Amino acid sequence: MASNCLKKRSILCSIVIPVYKSIVSLAEIAAQVEELEKTSGYSLELIFVNDSPSFAPTRDALNEVENLHDNVTVIELRKNQGQHLATIVGMGSAKGDYVITMDDDLQHPVAEIPKLIRAMQEDKTLDAVFAVPGFENRKHSSWKVLGSYTLSKIDTLFLDKPKGLVKSSFRIMTKSMADLLTRNYNATPSISSLIICFTGKIKNITVSHHQRPYGKSNYGFFRLFNLSLNNILHYSAFPLKMVGTVGLITFVLSIGFVSITIARKLMFNIAVPGFTTIITLTGILGGMNLLAVGIIGEYLLRILKEQQKPKINDLMGSHYRGEKNDREGNMVNTDETPAEKQS
Repeated sequence: MASNCLKKRSILCSIVIPVYKSIVSLAEIAAQVEELEKTSGYSLELIFVNDSPSFAPTRDALNEVENLHDNVTVIELRKNQGQHLATIVGMGSAKGDYVITMDDDLQHPVAEIPKLIRAMQEDKTLDAVFAVPGFENRKHSSWKVLGSYTLSKIDTLFLDKPKGLVKSSFRIMTKSMADLLTRNYNATPSISSLIICFTGKIKNITVSHHQRPYGKSNYGFFRLFNLSLNNILHYSAFPLKMVGTVGLITFVLSIGFVSITIARKLMFNIAVPGFTTIITLTGILGGMNLLAVGIIGEYLLRILKEQQKPKINDLMGSHYRGEKNDREGNMVNTDETPAEKQS
């Protein structure tokens, strides 16, 4: 019944795929998307973002795919920018009611896309859905599964991620959420982390997961470590607060210790030549330095947040953002605030 209701109005869905030195998988993905469009009743827009513009085989493969399929758009970056920034560039060109992101290695099955769309349609309050494989169906290597598990625990601790929520690059979001991300990203963005920062209306669904048929993953240990470090530094104040707290405690303890040392010197004449001066200067200056680092860090964090803050209209409910359907199915502009409409 729900499926029939969904097909009454063709839902335009934009699929954004960042591409890095992939070749054979691109034609397969485009063919699968075209077949899905014929069988599902959804209108599917496929956007490939070439993040390896200097790699001729990928560029040629993308040109061929774009010429063969009317629903394919290829965006080529000036230079390699990384998976997340490439994805955001593609999201900026998306026209769909929903925006789906997935990888270019065929591990994310195209056939599971309707499941993501249905999840959003069945719960209109959701801003995003992260699609994850069941634990027994994961096709990643053991070390990568362990690394992902560790990153998930770090995210829960540092990013205030809802407990139990698993991040994924196979995700769907509303157009308004995609627009919000394209307006408020940082220099080294993490899309899932940005979504978590902007909304709590997210859930996981379980999908199948395929073995990677071509090539190997570009995510090694050091790249995963760097991604984790970026998540901590860009989306959490915990490290800065910890340094500030340690600095404050050290400063207080230093004052106490210095006071005891001076009292022993004055009252009991207990001292080692030069010790009082050294311990006094070291204690006070060391504690103050740590305290200063914490305070400066807090200022830097606030500057970072100021650069990332959403606009006023983005902070309002979805009633005031983007386009939505009236009761007759026509598209109406809801970007105007009530005051603008009255004027």
